[in-house]
Amino acid sequence: MPRIALGLAALALLAGCLDGGKPQEQRGELHGVLLIKWVREDRFVFVPDESDPLTYERGGRRIVPGAMFTDGGSIPRLFWSVKGLSPWSYGPAYALHDWLFRQHRCGLDAPPMTYTLAEANEVLEDAIGILVAEGLAYGNAQVASLIKGAVDQHGRAAWEGPCEPGPAALAAAATAERSGDIIVGRIEIR
Repeated sequence: MPRIALGLAALALLAGCLDGGKPQEQRGELHGVLLIKWVREDRFVFVPDESDPLTYERGGRRIVPGAMFTDGGSIPRLFWSVKGLSPWSYGPAYALHDWLFRQHRCGLDAPPMTYTLAEANEVLEDAIGILVAEGLAYGNAQVASLIKGAVDQHGRAAWEGPCEPGPAALAAAATAERSGDIIVGRIEIR
């Protein structure tokens, strides 16, 4: 196990040092607002923006995440200092990915919105590519490859994990900007 951790650390450091170009060519469209409310340490709520919801569209399918708990990208803390590997480097892409996982685990996905784990990972990869192409996020093919490899190899356990109920105070979360709650970030994608 220590050898695996050392190998991953070396790969992450290498990814941060190399200029790998951009991730794969994008296929979908991404727009809207990412609004994150802080709840406590390492615990956040994605709050849908009523006037401009975060939306991803590809191949006639449309993803518009609802309110949910999120940790951004499930990146081990050891790698957060590597450029592109913080939990919020690709925040909108991580929110879409988390939403697809929540929908699956809670049995809320129904055709045509049923996604496989591989398709959810493709959405993540494509959304990262869009953020890079728009100049909103760091573009490094090695970082993108590490993220893709990690979700492909280690995402199954989370995909098959238990359903986590949505935030109890959805109404309060939806009015966070007006109520003075702590808003960690608001990112608009055009």
